[in-house]
Amino acid sequence: MIIDDDEIARHALERIGYYRLSGYSYPFRKHAPDDTTEWRSNQFMEGTTFDQVLKLYEFDTRLRCAVFNALTHIEVSLRALIGYEVGKVDPLLHLHPEALGSNAWNNKEQKEKKKYSDWLRIYKKSLNGSTETFVQHHKDNYCGTLPIWCAVHILNWGPLQTLFDLLPKEIQRAVAAEVRLTPSVLSSWLNCLRVIRNISAHHSRLFNRSLPYRPTIPHRAEEVGIIGLSSNRNKCFDQLTLIQYLIREMDLGEGNALPSVLATFPATDVVPLRATGTPDNWRSLPLWKPEQPHSPSHF
Repeated sequence: MIIDDDEIARHALERIGYYRLSGYSYPFRKHAPDDTTEWRSNQFMEGTTFDQVLKLYEFDTRLRCAVFNALTHIEVSLRALIGYEVGKVDPLLHLHPEALGSNAWNNKEQKEKKKYSDWLRIYKKSLNGSTETFVQHHKDNYCGTLPIWCAVHILNWGPLQTLFDLLPKEIQRAVAAEVRLTPSVLSSWLNCLRVIRNISAHHSRLFNRSLPYRPTIPHRAEEVGIIGLSSNRNKCFDQLTLIQYLIREMDLGEGNALPSVLATFPATDVVPLRATGTPDNWRSLPLWKPEQPHSPSHF
């Protein structure tokens, strides 16, 4: 590896760490001599520079920040949406498993299922540990029993996703319809986005990762602009597309943040933009075209 400036390299290694940076240098390593395995040697390809590795790391940092920011807005909006739709039926529905869906209650045995009891345990732990003013208000005045429109705001992404899966089908359909999806598609997306949210929150490498879950694609995918995905739908760009869709469908802004970051990818012959799963024509895809501001931001 070519190091043009020892001081820059030393500073980067001190503030980032060798092992974190090594993940970004890995794509620049030579393939095994027989080229029959994914194994890489300890030798870098000719012309590899430390600056290329550092720029790749910096791009991934920008990407993770943009992803986390976008998912924060989506999460808050989902909390409000679920709280509203459940609250129309029963403000305390989340505390009555017998009134929830089949994932929460065993009719035959007349008892709650493990999925619900696990969710309730996490919910109570969040409730007991919360220092939010609205939680203290309900503890002081209503024995700590939160109506659903308050309860959703102490749930992290995982428990919020589980709550959605526990709801009766008619409420799931109402929530999903607000983003023009079916309950099964929305549940699949929430699971996928939970993973990349955690990757972003914990500062792990994102740009060229093969993700563990494949999102279910709606039947009208092309009609709603979900095109250009890879065959396995487990690359970074595939699941960034889900974020682009939700940001615009939920009217959370113009959706220009992720395209702006993606445009800064430090492409090289060795690590092209396709390493993220991004197709060559991505700028022309419906969800990735820049949009002009049409109204004041909602956040």
